[in-house]
Amino acid sequence: MKRRIVIAGSLTILILIFIPLSLILFNLKGQGIFMISAIVAMVYIGVYVFGGVPKLIIYSIYGAITALFLFLLADPYHLPVVIVGTLLVVLNPLSSFETYLETNLNDEDVLPVRFSIRGSYWPFFSYTREMKNFYHLPQARKLYTKSWYLHTRQLTTLLLFSLGIFLFILSINSIANSLDNFNWMHFFIFYIIIIVFILAFFMFKKGFTSTFRTLVVSLFPPVIYLFMVSDFPAAIKYSFAGSFVILGIVVSIVELVNFYQRVAYESYHYFDVEDQREVFANALFEPLVYNETFTLCAEYQIRVSLEEFQKYFHDILVYANYFKLIITAYSHKQNTIYLYAHFHEKGEKRVDRFKLFLEAKFKMAVTTRAEFDPNKENYEQMFFHRTNYIIARAQSLAGLLKELEIKTKIIISFIVYFELDDELESFSKEYSVTELDELSDEAYNTVRIDIPCINVDYMIESKIRELLLSLLIHHGKFVRVSVYY
Repeated sequence: MKRRIVIAGSLTILILIFIPLSLILFNLKGQGIFMISAIVAMVYIGVYVFGGVPKLIIYSIYGAITALFLFLLADPYHLPVVIVGTLLVVLNPLSSFETYLETNLNDEDVLPVRFSIRGSYWPFFSYTREMKNFYHLPQARKLYTKSWYLHTRQLTTLLLFSLGIFLFILSINSIANSLDNFNWMHFFIFYIIIIVFILAFFMFKKGFTSTFRTLVVSLFPPVIYLFMVSDFPAAIKYSFAGSFVILGIVVSIVELVNFYQRVAYESYHYFDVEDQREVFANALFEPLVYNETFTLCAEYQIRVSLEEFQKYFHDILVYANYFKLIITAYSHKQNTIYLYAHFHEKGEKRVDRFKLFLEAKFKMAVTTRAEFDPNKENYEQMFFHRTNYIIARAQSLAGLLKELEIKTKIIISFIVYFELDDELESFSKEYSVTELDELSDEAYNTVRIDIPCINVDYMIESKIRELLLSLLIHHGKFVRVSVYY
């Protein structure tokens, strides 16, 4: 995939370099021809990057057919040709040929490019992505539970995508037919086309609410433009345009603030008998426990009741979202809240600033204890490997399946490892195991245990306790639990 990125990036840079040269070297008509060619080329570069070689070939065929008929036929036939070209892209009649290409080409040329978030703050950005997905879960859940919502959302996405394709082909054709009277303002329509495709993407990924927010913000530039090119008196024109500029800035700031306000916290809620405390461990952080940069771990003790703490918990999450720290858990014991947070390895100052924020919020002194824990041993001992945490996680995942109205039996899947072959052999007489060679080495053997179970909480708890007891007897080490159906 690096090759595709290099090729696409090189072509994009080359096009951007030639844009100012075309303004210098070409006349107005030549500039229009170059810009049409550049825009079409950029679109196909995008198809190549995100869709792969098969889609590039298929869409090139559709584009060539549409361009050929637009070139050969007279103006009265152009609109039907544009409609047919749109239907070709949307309906994809060459889908079987595309499948053939996907089967016979290398994965490097077929799979869409996936951009991974790297850098030292990648755990936080991965966590916020999980948090946003959970925030939008109510809409995602309706895709499974309400067929009318699923069909409405699919139809709206398809209509927006079709509208974008139609406007794109129509605009390219209109500009090509008016090169003798070329005007750079013709390209303003591409702003609308881009917005339509963005709306289709948000509709597909997020749903109606996010799509509507994007639409509201995107309306301000064209409205301002329409006022500026209108025939109104100058005073009215500039006052209305200026008002919408200010209003657009205000709306954008409000949306940015709301973006940070949209936080969520899904907890594994259980009572830790050993420590006699009520625990709310962060379920969204669970896949990211073992990371190499958020290794500064802090515990804050706040002497307030659970109800009082939860009244301000949303503000704490917003603060964490803005200043890039992760709330990993909180627990309640004897009228004291123990709040746990993981910071970037270079975030010592943020540990103290968060303490000051908590003291200002609760109007009391807050006790802090911070340490570097690169292997997350403390988190394992306090939460991750506790029996009740494991049970709560499995029950939470199983409960999610219930919410999605998936009523089949479930499979509780454990990843464990054994340091001694004899212990593994003895354990395998009680449970069927699948060896995971890619996760094993000379020092230990990693295996997966899949246990069928009815999706009932007490049955899940019983199965897990039995297996953990067997692991204890045979000196097996728990790694992770997942639930499937």
